Amino acid sequence: MTATTDLDLGPLSWVKGEIDLALGRAHDALGKFVDNSGDSAQLKFARTHLHQAHGALSIVGLDGVTQLSETIEQLLSDAECGQVAATAAVGELAQRAIAAIRLYLDEVASGMPGQPLKFLEIYRDLLAARGVERAAPSDLFFPDLTLRPPKRTEEPSSLPAGEVATRLKTERARFERGFLRWLRNAEDVSGVVEMREAVAAIEATQALPAARAFWWITIALLDALAAQQVSGDFQVKKLCARIDLQMRRLLEGSKTVSERLVRDALYFVAVAKGGGGLVQQVKDVYRLDALVPTPVADIEPLKPVLR
Repeated sequence: MTATTDLDLGPLSWVKGEIDLALGRAHDALGKFVDNSGDSAQLKFARTHLHQAHGALSIVGLDGVTQLSETIEQLLSDAECGQVAATAAVGELAQRAIAAIRLYLDEVASGMPGQPLKFLEIYRDLLAARGVERAAPSDLFFPDLTLRPPKRTEEPSSLPAGEVATRLKTERARFERGFLRWLRNAEDVSGVVEMREAVAAIEATQALPAARAFWWITIALLDALAAQQVSGDFQVKKLCARIDLQMRRLLEGSKTVSERLVRDALYFVAVAKGGGGLVQQVKDVYRLDALVPTPVADIEPLKPVLR
């Protein structure tokens, strides 16, 4: 997958006019629905035009934008079939989301980096309107997963297959022991340190860059967590449970790691404020800083001057 920061603007420029037209028509239809929420036909018109734009966006390869447009479609579909109350507020929310897409496309077309995480607030609002309580920020995070960690400075552990399996089993037990200690007391980072040592031992058994990439990233994630430079919230705890499950798959002989699991681990490394040299190295290798929007400064005091 190619990161949105490396997007080829050629295909976007070819279809942007068509996308703008479809989004504009969807926005107008929603405006009519907001004025008369009894006219449910306008929801269908809006969804049809939005679907046209979604198809063109899929061709361009703007993953984060298509994630948002698909979520808008789902909300409008839910409102049409009565799963969500078809109110003016729903129409206004969908209009805001469409406006966010149009602004984003203008920014990307003008050469600004693609950062779908800019949609996070409106994406959460859309999911909340559909009754989804938790939105994973990594839904809008698309780093280049074809990149690989640098070569080791020392040779990987060379063990017979039977001994490798024994080590993996031992390290998984150590990871689970540390994980349980951390779950019981989030302030006790010694559990995270133990998890980190277990993952580092597993990474040392992986010879090929493609096989060790996920474990290398996970070490950085745990470094940031141990340094309390990333929040140990529900999403991170859920991610650690999935890392444990990945260890089980490795024990069963599968070295395949899902793209989503790698993306999730990279997201929390990307938003970590520090955590040591490995955290920064992972950020540099995967160009993560370019994917995280810079917080917007408060311009309220400057508004009189801008006027």
